[in-house]
Amino acid sequence: MTTLPTARQEDALRELAHLGSAQGASMLARLVGDVGVLVDVPIVLRANTWQLAWLLGGRDVHVVAATFGVEGELNGQLWWVLKQEDAQRLGRRLLKRPGLSGPLSANVAAALAEAANIVASAALDAIGGFVKLSVLPSTPNMLDTTISALVGPPDDVERTVIAASFVSTEGSAFSGWLVLLLDDESFDTVLKRMKVPRDDGR
Repeated sequence: MTTLPTARQEDALRELAHLGSAQGASMLARLVGDVGVLVDVPIVLRANTWQLAWLLGGRDVHVVAATFGVEGELNGQLWWVLKQEDAQRLGRRLLKRPGLSGPLSANVAAALAEAANIVASAALDAIGGFVKLSVLPSTPNMLDTTISALVGPPDDVERTVIAASFVSTEGSAFSGWLVLLLDDESFDTVLKRMKVPRDDGR
């Protein structure tokens, strides 16, 4: 994987990602009963679709994902990604039905979509507030799919990826990823707002 051009850029975006993911995790913890949901140190890199799939666990992994367009003064996508079994466990906790089993039901899917919307809104609100930009998530698109289908066909195009993993600390365990994909113009905008120069000194 190719990292961003400078360590200062990577540190700045990691700080931004931590703010967003921590706020999202806090909201998720409230949804499952005010129990702990921890986020790991965010990862910041430039990656193509092959590398992004590897980061998320492998192309053949079956996941439930909520994908959002990033709207407002930044452009990109926000993904909330859980392995299928983790999504089931989280859905049961959201519905307060720990014994529920079987395929992803409409009720579980609806609960996950609502939770994803709350998490995404909280994360983008924190990010936008820090860089003083208006940023909102679109309506979530819920997918029951593979990592391969989520990231798209293999390519050599590198894009900025900001990713943070999260894990519950109590009860029926679940874990997943919150992934922010910015276009290059938005990447420049965020760095300027954080007063971090590009590698050419701008």
